Amino acid sequence: MTERVMTTGQVAQVFSVNINTVIKWFDDGKLEGFRLPESNERRIYRDSVRTFMTAHGIAEDLLTAFDATHVVKKRGRKPGGASATRTSAPAAQGAELRVFPRKPVELDGVLIGQGLEAEATPVQVKNLSLGGAYLTGFEAPRNLIPGEFKLVVNAADGKSQLESVCEVVHLRRTDGDGMTIGCRFTRVDPSRLQTWLAQI
Repeated sequence: MTERVMTTGQVAQVFSVNINTVIKWFDDGKLEGFRLPESNERRIYRDSVRTFMTAHGIAEDLLTAFDATHVVKKRGRKPGGASATRTSAPAAQGAELRVFPRKPVELDGVLIGQGLEAEATPVQVKNLSLGGAYLTGFEAPRNLIPGEFKLVVNAADGKSQLESVCEVVHLRRTDGDGMTIGCRFTRVDPSRLQTWLAQI
């Protein structure tokens, strides 16, 4: 049974956005709910999340996938009970619980961030999802790596661009001076992103 009210953190997981983005949507009236007494915490009606998805052309599969993941996690916390997450190998479990499938791509992008010498540092975008991106070929000037940056990705046909704000989740130095960056979207239009992913 799914809950009728969700936390801002849960809604952030559904859309893979920063919790502050969900709070802004709530404060702007895009999501309906209520505040807890004597607290800044917000609760969002599940029906309002569905309405938001419909209004922005976002597939409800995201909500369904979140529900499946959430149920598995809750089952795994039952005292004395068998953990549902222990029945499969970790690799298989990760594949089952990944809410946002990765789409392999070979696209040009630019990274714009505070402390970078160039206005636009070129990168190669190797995969995209509704949650974030995997970038290669980043060369950090003076070894400065911005924690948050703007990412602009160009479609292969050169006719459209995707703009987002990302934060670094992990990075790794490669042979030579380049680095790979795993990042998650903190500010992006979810309906625009979903449409863009379907077209590339």
